[in-house]
Amino acid sequence: MKRSQWLHLGVALVALVLAGCNDSQSGESQSSGIEQSSSGSALAPVRVPKSVGKKIYAHLMPWFETSSSSGNGAWGIHWTMANQNPNNVDGSGRRQIAAHYYPLIGPYASGDKDVIEYQLLLMKYAGVDGVLIDWPGTVNAWDYPKNKQNSEAFIARTAAVGLDFAIVYEDHNIQLAANAGIITDKLAAGRADMGYLRDHYFSQGNYIRVNNAPLLLDFGPQTFQTPSDWTNLFGALSPKPAFLTLWYESQEAGANASGEYAWIYSDFMAGLNHFYANRPLGLKMGVAYPGFHTFYSAGGWDGPTWGIPHNGLNSFQQTLDAALGSSVGHVQLATWNDYGEGTMLEPTREFGYGFLTTLQQRLGVPYSQRELELINTLYQQRKQHAGNAARQAELDQAFQHLVALQVAQAEAILNGGSTPTTIPLTNPSFESGMTGWSTWSPNGTGWAAFSETYNGAQTGAYHLTHWGTSAYETWTYQVVTGLPSGSYKASAWVRKGGDFGFAHLQVKTCVSCAPVFTSLGTHGSWTRVETPSISVTGGTLELGFHTQAPAQNGANFIHMDSVELRRQ
Repeated sequence: MKRSQWLHLGVALVALVLAGCNDSQSGESQSSGIEQSSSGSALAPVRVPKSVGKKIYAHLMPWFETSSSSGNGAWGIHWTMANQNPNNVDGSGRRQIAAHYYPLIGPYASGDKDVIEYQLLLMKYAGVDGVLIDWPGTVNAWDYPKNKQNSEAFIARTAAVGLDFAIVYEDHNIQLAANAGIITDKLAAGRADMGYLRDHYFSQGNYIRVNNAPLLLDFGPQTFQTPSDWTNLFGALSPKPAFLTLWYESQEAGANASGEYAWIYSDFMAGLNHFYANRPLGLKMGVAYPGFHTFYSAGGWDGPTWGIPHNGLNSFQQTLDAALGSSVGHVQLATWNDYGEGTMLEPTREFGYGFLTTLQQRLGVPYSQRELELINTLYQQRKQHAGNAARQAELDQAFQHLVALQVAQAEAILNGGSTPTTIPLTNPSFESGMTGWSTWSPNGTGWAAFSETYNGAQTGAYHLTHWGTSAYETWTYQVVTGLPSGSYKASAWVRKGGDFGFAHLQVKTCVSCAPVFTSLGTHGSWTRVETPSISVTGGTLELGFHTQAPAQNGANFIHMDSVELRRQ
């Protein structure tokens, strides 16, 4: 079996649509892609400054559909796999999707213009230079056309944000279509794909070019596996692309290949370190990824059964540091949003913004989670004011300010001319012990919650700890009253290790009300986490930390500090 074959979501499923990712390496984006602001003035996108000179690209999957976007009233297969139903919603508002992790904005449609805006702006402010789009080709089969349509909706917005793009070709889709009898001439179908890339993408001003040739990656090869195949496919292209195969597969393209790109494999750092140190190539692209935790078996799909633990943010930090410390000039983030394989870097309930803030810090980007949260605010207001043309025009202007790195001006628009209101809390950093905080436990284990100085605080000297030498469940909370009606979010800084049944930062509007929460991932260093928005109409809010450690394990600990409540 080829080393690359495990990567596809159920190779045995003929109906599987493989979609993707993009990359970029061109210079500044062309002004022709800049949108007009509501006042009619165009604000040119400005590149985010970084201290790291390597090009950073995000691998994007364009294959997600909701029941509203699919065209047939059903959720797309990448949210459902074989047995999940996103119409089932639990008490926290979480839909049943085919993933171990949950998007911070909920499951979405890849072609949704507001989602595209949100994703592109997050990439920009995290220090990403461009997008590598997993492209399905032009064969009219299954949902390939829908994935291609989503890809082009995304591509159409890249220049306006100031990002570049390139294509990762799914040549395996040709074989799937041939196996199903949909096409008979695989080479002709491949040549049609190459002609489409040439005529529609390669000529765009923000398409990534390397040595004056358009960059093209292939997820394999898996259909065209001889040098003569690729000579045939590239026959009508001038110039020939700077062509990268998956690592250790370039011999299948022969002289047509310019090099290879690294990917995710079960040997984790050993394989990456060997590739960086020992693989002599003309062009070599590195990779950074957060872990590998597939939902295939649980979702009723075929696929790999091995995994790479996320270990909070640690696996991502390891792979990113290895790529940045190597000689490669280009690094692919794998992936932006493959929830089926658990390799997503975009914000989730479980990891918050942690992967993106890590990227900001490692790349020397002069932005932080604050700007990422502001982009989320723009997305939420796009949805909240979907039918309000006047407000949408104002949000268009906020978008223009963000692409031009005019954060303060965007914030003024999004927050009605002012910044979010911070609500005073009692003893938010636990410097006065547990004053102002209450603790509840269903089984008499409230002793697991206490204030201490052990291992240092995020601010001041003290922090809250949940820890014990035996199993426990405890809820440390504070009740805030007299709140004006509106939307609120709670945030805190956390440090966490060990295994938990659950660990939540949560808010709720009454004792018996279902909480809105974010799950606390494993964090070896202080990391800021935030709940989703909650609507308060009765003036009262409970906020705090609810954790359950299922068994005796001294490694199960959570440190919490610097709690904040803000009205949006």
